[in-house]
Amino acid sequence: MAAVILEARCVAPFVVRVRFSDGQEGEASLKPCLFEWEPARVPDLTPQLRDWLRSPENFQTVRVDPESGTLAWGDARPFSASVVYWRVEKYRMKVTLRSKEGAVLSTLLLGGRHEVWSKPLTVGRADTNVIVVDQDGVAAYQAQVTVGGGHHPCFFIEAVEGVTIVGGNRLETPGQRCRVSAREPLVLEMGACLVDID
Repeated sequence: MAAVILEARCVAPFVVRVRFSDGQEGEASLKPCLFEWEPARVPDLTPQLRDWLRSPENFQTVRVDPESGTLAWGDARPFSASVVYWRVEKYRMKVTLRSKEGAVLSTLLLGGRHEVWSKPLTVGRADTNVIVVDQDGVAAYQAQVTVGGGHHPCFFIEAVEGVTIVGGNRLETPGQRCRVSAREPLVLEMGACLVDID
């Protein structure tokens, strides 16, 4: 029997995070299905439903239909579970916290890129941050990181409080920003530790 979808939630416009019955999980972008593919590739996606799902507000109402094991919006189930399975991107973001001497203090595995980068990634000592760095010399809300730049992706780092050193830049004034290429892992120096985001 083919795998069916057990869990799904919208994490970005036209992107769902899914978990299948065979353990496969990740993010599936359905944007190409809605905006690029010929209608014959998704025969259950009527022109009216396609137009309706092109609205991010409508798309985010996605749920799992327990009987068919695929995505549903109201009574509509336009994508087979196999189409969604094929669209899954298994990429996840790894964060490593290490001492300046190189000892690994902790690691964290975050969701896929759409889920993680749909809003700024916050870094600091407070437990409400996405990346919690409970180390001496780290402020409660030290910095926030976003990604952008289109064909030349960059990390944009903004100081919130405390001192963060990144790519030779020293950020110490709240609101101060810098950008570095996203072609390599991002390394943030905070207090006595380094935060690697890969």
